[in-house]
Amino acid sequence: MEAEEVSRAEDGAEYPGSKNEGQPDVAQPDFPHGGQSPGPTALWEMLERKFLEYQKLAHGSSVEHQQSLLDLLPLFLKAWENSVGIICFPSLQRLAEDTSNQLAQEIQKALGGKPAEQAREAAGQLLRWKGDVHQDGYLLLKSVFVLTGTNSETLGRVAESGLPALLLQCLYLFFVFPLEKDELLESDVQVQRMFVQMLLNICCESQGLEKLLSGNELQSLVIATTCLREHSCCFWKEPTFCVLRAISKAQNLGIIQYLQAMDCIKLSLQNLSKLADSLPAPEVSEAVNLILGFVKDSYPVSSALFLEFENGEGYPLLLKVLLRYDGPTKSEVDPHLEELLDLVVWLTTCGRSELKVFDSVTYPQLEGFKFHHEASGVTVKNLQAFQVLQNVFHKASNPILCTKVLAAIRTMWAWNARNFFLLEWTLQPISQFVEIVPLKAAPVQKQFFQLLEALVFELHYVPHEILRKVQCLIKESPESPCSLVALQSVLKIVGRDLLFTDIFRDSGLLGLLLAQLRKRAKILRKSGNKESMLGVQDTERELTCVMLRTVLTLLRGSVRNAVVLKDHGMVPFIKIFLDDDWYRGASLSILEQLSVINAEEYMSIIVGALCSSTQGELQLKLDLLQSLLRILETPKGRAAFRVSSGFNGLLSLLSDLEGSLQEPPLQMWAMVSPSQTLDLVLHTLCALSAALYLDPVNGDFFKRNGLFEKLAEDLCLLGCFGAQEEEGAPLHSGADTKARPFADLLSVAFTSMSPFPPKIQSCLQILSFLDSMASGTLHLRRDLKESPRAGQDPVVNAQKEEAGRDAQGNFKQWPDLEERVDEGDAVIMHPGVLCIMVRLLPRLYHADHPQLSQEIQCSMASHIQSLVKSEKNRQVMCEAGMLRTLMASCRRALTTSSSPLHSGLIRIFEKLASQAIEPDVLRQFLGLGIPPPPSAATKILHSSCLHRGDPGGSGEDKGKNREG
Repeated sequence: MEAEEVSRAEDGAEYPGSKNEGQPDVAQPDFPHGGQSPGPTALWEMLERKFLEYQKLAHGSSVEHQQSLLDLLPLFLKAWENSVGIICFPSLQRLAEDTSNQLAQEIQKALGGKPAEQAREAAGQLLRWKGDVHQDGYLLLKSVFVLTGTNSETLGRVAESGLPALLLQCLYLFFVFPLEKDELLESDVQVQRMFVQMLLNICCESQGLEKLLSGNELQSLVIATTCLREHSCCFWKEPTFCVLRAISKAQNLGIIQYLQAMDCIKLSLQNLSKLADSLPAPEVSEAVNLILGFVKDSYPVSSALFLEFENGEGYPLLLKVLLRYDGPTKSEVDPHLEELLDLVVWLTTCGRSELKVFDSVTYPQLEGFKFHHEASGVTVKNLQAFQVLQNVFHKASNPILCTKVLAAIRTMWAWNARNFFLLEWTLQPISQFVEIVPLKAAPVQKQFFQLLEALVFELHYVPHEILRKVQCLIKESPESPCSLVALQSVLKIVGRDLLFTDIFRDSGLLGLLLAQLRKRAKILRKSGNKESMLGVQDTERELTCVMLRTVLTLLRGSVRNAVVLKDHGMVPFIKIFLDDDWYRGASLSILEQLSVINAEEYMSIIVGALCSSTQGELQLKLDLLQSLLRILETPKGRAAFRVSSGFNGLLSLLSDLEGSLQEPPLQMWAMVSPSQTLDLVLHTLCALSAALYLDPVNGDFFKRNGLFEKLAEDLCLLGCFGAQEEEGAPLHSGADTKARPFADLLSVAFTSMSPFPPKIQSCLQILSFLDSMASGTLHLRRDLKESPRAGQDPVVNAQKEEAGRDAQGNFKQWPDLEERVDEGDAVIMHPGVLCIMVRLLPRLYHADHPQLSQEIQCSMASHIQSLVKSEKNRQVMCEAGMLRTLMASCRRALTTSSSPLHSGLIRIFEKLASQAIEPDVLRQFLGLGIPPPPSAATKILHSSCLHRGDPGGSGEDKGKNREG
């Protein structure tokens, strides 16, 4: 026997659930051998024998011939099911021809001469599975279903029977004439699925498609989907649309010609135009999508249906249907709406030729911008289709609908940047949208301005005309929420390139913002900086913040804009914003930008604000100090700081903290925590360190006016250091005192769970600040989270923290680590600060913690000794008068040999005196009656001789001393 293997539903579209699962079983054939079912091969052989017998009856009566075929079909289906869809039957085409002919005859008989509704009922009865009742129609339907899923030749035999047109006629009846509720056809889902899958299989072959076009069945079905939908059968709606979409996607020229000849598109558009206002929006859009699907699928083959759509008033219909969605917002987007918008977007690409526009680019433009005259991607050719989207945005208020339109426009830009220019220079959609966007919902406003930003950031284009309209929008309604969104967008755009600082100055936006800020500052001043009491909304406060930030961005890198702000007399009004936390950051940054043209004015404002701030305004003081640190990076800023009494202002800030760290603190500081006070001390010392760093004029000013001594006095008054008379406390022998390294003590002081008493912890933290200040690195620190000596060198820590910051608020001008070290030893940049530490040394003693106090004193003395190892450091310390400070502040420890500090201080004195010592200091030292070690005595006396010009010293030594 010749075997033919074919697979079911080969390469065809498949309707969901068209498999055999759950299908009713047809009558089973009787088998010999005790009823045991034979295997697949035996079944196919048995079928072949019976089929040969059936063919011999061809010349008999037609009734017998038909019945003989019906008797064969259960065996055919049984063999097919047992073979897992693989058919091994040589006479397959003949079987297909006879079976499809007989099914066609049965359908014709059921439909013939009956009114439509009766014909629909008869067709349903024919194809329905009836259980044990005679079911020829169902048997034929299932058999043809299997046969249409085999191969092209077999499918051709089915098509020749005329069955495709009859099935399409049945589908029309099923869809248009719903059955009564007591009918059961709808419950037989598998029958429906087999019926639809047969049609889908037929659509896969050109021969089958041709047979579908033999009558007016397809026209009737297409038009039915657009005119009788309120009466149609819901159960058959999805299958009908599925079949019609399969016919559409076939892209067959015959189908196009058929639809055109039968006026399907024209009639459908007319029907939908009449029903668009009465049916639910999803129903109408689904039908429109079907018709547009025929237009889209046929367009690559022929533009005939597209032209029919245009000539049939298709665009007004699209606008009408889309605006049907302009109602209350639903939680989920209708998929039919999304499909319809996609089809409208596709329509914009349909046209005979490229749109031609003149180059209307307004300059200046961003670097890298280039207008491409040649198309490099999909371009818009159909302005009528785009106008549908444009009109929808104009007329709709539904946020989902409006945002979908904006997303569609963004999609077109993504195809080809040239599309923006093609549309804007013809229809001006974005320019027009600016005028109506305040009327839209907040999500629409946000997405629109994101579209505007895309022009700058993605297309690298400056839309001058659009930006002017945005500026008018802000000017006309500065208090509106839309102005806030617009200004936020402008802020992003301004930060894109310095070119915008000129554009927005010349356009008047800078002046507009300054006028608005002047108005708001006056209101703030009248309210006493209590906007909340006036009922100022967060939106208004946020708008003011964005205005300040936009002005700030316009000032950055533009001296001309800074001059404009100053000429507008805005400095006093910007100062008003400093008192409000919401506005302070941007206001300070604006003043920092003004320091470029007048650093003295900036310093006067900041120092004045620091001195006039109240005790409770700690955050204001910290913010002012942080701003001050940024300006002290430059030589001009440091000079202006000195001229503007900045040193006295900062020291007065420390003076105001008197008693804030004592236990308990003074009443005025009861609500301020020690950590807050220390944070303020840190920032104040940071500013002093920055002002003195590598600035000899400031250093000389600070020293000449006795400000190191004043700084020491202010620190002593904080309340955490002991009183001067505590130096007279009993001094025990230091033989048993083994002090931890100074760096270790500082690290412990900065831990969150420090075991030290609060006053001692505060002392150690302040000493840490002074130690970093002496080495010139304190201004690189900004927090109290850890000691600058914890883990590694403070300069290395600071460099890591500051690496990569931008030009605002960083310290890029400070020298690198190599410039602050000398042969492995830290360089003392501010020797006067080390003298302050010596002054504080005796005040580290606390009677309630004598042992810990002595350990800290010894540790710090050892640390100071390590700092004066190098000759350069000894030289600068001698010039700073450290020997005199030792004699004045640590006299008792120097004279008491039993003091734990005695030996350490003697060694410090020895190292410094070996470098240089003044005669009166030497006389004071000798007058103490201290028997120094022989080596010390020799060095001190030798140094003394050098200072008196004793001829006992060699010329080389004299030169060396003078050089030091």
